[in-house]
Amino acid sequence: MSASEAERRVTERKGLRTRATITLGQTQAFEVRTLDMSLGGMGIVAQANPRPGTLMAIRFMLPLKPSGYVPFEAKAKVAHSVYSASEQGFKIGLSFIDLAPDAAAAAQRYVSA
Repeated sequence: MSASEAERRVTERKGLRTRATITLGQTQAFEVRTLDMSLGGMGIVAQANPRPGTLMAIRFMLPLKPSGYVPFEAKAKVAHSVYSASEQGFKIGLSFIDLAPDAAAAAQRYVSA
């Protein structure tokens, strides 16, 4: 991890490999892959390269033990995006915006497990 990455990350991240749907505006929905999650945001891989500051919503099923999967939905803003040959897409860092209490509690349970 470079010094700039260390400065950006202020919360612990935990790997999370699943499929998610991002929605831009009211109608544009895209499937993406998730990489990791923290209380402040998450990493995803997408085929598109959104500009930093782009607002979106993300939805997926979050695995929580022992209860199984729970729906997770959050508003997010693109912090950065860079092409990754190894991931065959753009690695995108998202920052959560106004995370709802139930989503924040689910994220806390996931990251702490």
